[in-house]
Amino acid sequence: GEKWLELCGCGMVHPAVFEQVNDARSDHAYDPEKYTGFAFGIGMDRLAMILFDIPDIRLFAQNDLRFLRQFA
Repeated sequence: GEKWLELCGCGMVHPAVFEQVNDARSDHAYDPEKYTGFAFGIGMDRLAMILFDIPDIRLFAQNDLRFLRQFA
């Protein structure tokens, strides 16, 4: 069968993110009641999965240097 792999993740920004930004800025410039947002990102790890035939994305997060050094 066909396999699908998400390359560019995206989604709505959680209102708590705007609250944290406001706290870091010490103001209320980004009121979560007023503003919404989308986040987008390209997963380089997902491209590596295709190029190197890696079966499980979790391998990148296990901090196994024997695995990770292959891509350095």
